[in-house]
Amino acid sequence: MSRRNAIKADPRAGAQAPDEGLSVGYLMSRARASLLSALDARLEQFGLNAMQFAVLKHLAHGDADTAADLCRVMYYDGGSMTRLLDRLEERGLLRRERCREDRRVVYLRVAPNGRALLPRLMSAASGVIETHLAGFSPDEAEMLRAYLKRMIENGQPAGDNQHSDGGKS
Repeated sequence: MSRRNAIKADPRAGAQAPDEGLSVGYLMSRARASLLSALDARLEQFGLNAMQFAVLKHLAHGDADTAADLCRVMYYDGGSMTRLLDRLEERGLLRRERCREDRRVVYLRVAPNGRALLPRLMSAASGVIETHLAGFSPDEAEMLRAYLKRMIENGQPAGDNQHSDGGKS
């Protein structure tokens, strides 16, 4: 019997319930992958993917205004970000502007076409979230949000996770 068949034949392999023993990190990773996959499918009609949408959303909301900012906010590498920005610029959804004081700095702006499309993209993203939260009560959804926010705050470097509202958020 080959090693592959021996592994398949191991009775312990299928003995556990499917979710038994899965770590919180693994489940969070699976949930993120499911959200991104569903968002990619929903945004396909616009010719965009989830990462391109995230760039437009972060720029529109003022979370970032340079490629370096986006890389930090989205945990994305510079080379991939440049290619992503190039595609969005080619489609007329964003534009680059050189800083007048320091020509090394390039600001990113959502172009009028991007601004016009953004409400439809936001609606598509909201639909994906609503689908994933189906069956959650409003209180459960709020608790999940609070737990995730606390995990993010706990993961910040010491001194960076101070609550501006006394920790009641």
